[in-house]
Amino acid sequence: MNKKELATLLDVSPSAVSIAFNGRKGISDKTRSRILQAAELYGVEFRARKAAASNYISFVIFKKHGQVFGDTPFFSSVTEGVNTGITEAGYKMQMSYIYGDQNLEEKIEELCDPECIGIILLATEMDDKDIELCNHIEKPLVLLDSNYDGSVKDCVAINNTQGTFLATRYLIECGHTRLGYIHSNVHINNFKERYEGFCRALALSGLVEEDIHIHVGSTSETAYRDMNRYLDRAGRLPTALVADNDIIALSCMRALKEHGYILPDAVSIVGFDDIPAAFVSAPKLATVRVPKPRLGAEAVELLVRRIKSTEPIPAVCMRIGIDLVVRDSILKL
Repeated sequence: MNKKELATLLDVSPSAVSIAFNGRKGISDKTRSRILQAAELYGVEFRARKAAASNYISFVIFKKHGQVFGDTPFFSSVTEGVNTGITEAGYKMQMSYIYGDQNLEEKIEELCDPECIGIILLATEMDDKDIELCNHIEKPLVLLDSNYDGSVKDCVAINNTQGTFLATRYLIECGHTRLGYIHSNVHINNFKERYEGFCRALALSGLVEEDIHIHVGSTSETAYRDMNRYLDRAGRLPTALVADNDIIALSCMRALKEHGYILPDAVSIVGFDDIPAAFVSAPKLATVRVPKPRLGAEAVELLVRRIKSTEPIPAVCMRIGIDLVVRDSILKL
């Protein structure tokens, strides 16, 4: 039996096994004892190795369900920004994952490795309770791409509310008064804030929000499937739709076209994120552009500032500005 198989048997991460084998901090005494006893029982040999080079920053990706986070251009660009920022700051980066089916408190203990000087936690799929657990981490930590009011940690997030506010206001300026919203069935803070921006723009324009809410899956295929089901029974559509993100918007455009709707004549649509596919779709998708590499780079800069600070400083929550990108998927009435 090897270390990976031992980790699977004990339902702990391979990194927890390594921490136990090397006598490092980062797991509870109970977990360490259980790992070492099992290693002796099953004949798993180990020897302590030299400590890794110090001064590394841990980039931790939290995947609660993986339905939002994935190998998409958005997250690749954010990761690139983090990696570049850490390198330019003169540190090494160590990347790891926390999965939703793992013991979050135990995984957070592992983040306290003394060789790590700071943590950037990609919190896109974290809910409020998950984020609040991070309050107990004493090591410098920056939450990336999510936040909630109960957090006492630094964060760098998208100005989601501003993005959908500007998109909705532009649709209203184009003459649209019957607007609907396409929600992801997966609930994350980003999507909640985007819907709030949509509602705010309607309210400030004096429009009454109509009950036009379309709920779809978060992946290309599930969003396409669910939009098809909605269209099979839908009556009159609104003249414009705002979607939680580009993947959902593009998938719904595909379903609309297959149902015979001519876009944007029948319905205008706006996404969020400005992924490359938005520029090559037919029609080209209007969207909200997020400066993705900057999102990661700002998180690094904020973390390094805290690492180097010799005095306590208040937590900072930074919102990265966005740009509305007007393309062919919007019709002026």
